[in-house]
Amino acid sequence: MIKPGCIILLALLALLISPGSAFISLKNTQVIPPDDPILAMTPVNATGIIQIIPQGPTTFIEGYTLVLSTDLDFARWNVVVIVDGNQAAVIPKDGSFVFVNGYLLSYPTNQDVAVRVQVNGTVPALQDATPFRVMQAEELNNQGQVVGDSEQVVVRTVINPGTQPLQTPNGSVVTTVATVPESVTTKAGISFASILAVFFLVFVMVRRKTG
Repeated sequence: MIKPGCIILLALLALLISPGSAFISLKNTQVIPPDDPILAMTPVNATGIIQIIPQGPTTFIEGYTLVLSTDLDFARWNVVVIVDGNQAAVIPKDGSFVFVNGYLLSYPTNQDVAVRVQVNGTVPALQDATPFRVMQAEELNNQGQVVGDSEQVVVRTVINPGTQPLQTPNGSVVTTVATVPESVTTKAGISFASILAVFFLVFVMVRRKTG
């Protein structure tokens, strides 16, 4: 039978030899346009460097995942893993999420590992002053849970222009056409000139008869 003291000792040893998660640091971020708030539907280009700072025997745990995400519409990513200043992997992706396998980031701790990130998209159509994520990075463990305080995020807010043309679901613009009532032509009554002409004709005929 294992003594309680041995169980505690084994537990402590397990903690000591278990791999520690990496610390990620999102830096050198640049958002174009640099405004905040940004006009809705404006194209945005954002870049940044995620530095992987090891907290265990490797730079990153192979079974963990680096997740990148954005709220930009029509997002297109270009993600590059850099090891000791050299390009080690390129991950192009369309959509709101990019999942970088921990295997691509796991190296001996004497090597420098970073991830260069670029994302393009358009500002979502939201209410004024609503925040949205331009770029977010976080580490997930092998159970899909966020590791510690690994979340790194770049946030901007939305501003809307004036009244915009309405759009149908297929994207066509709906224009409002003012209806002008058709003019109505009415028949005019007998004019005064016509009456005079009749009297003149009668006068001439009478004179011919009496003459």
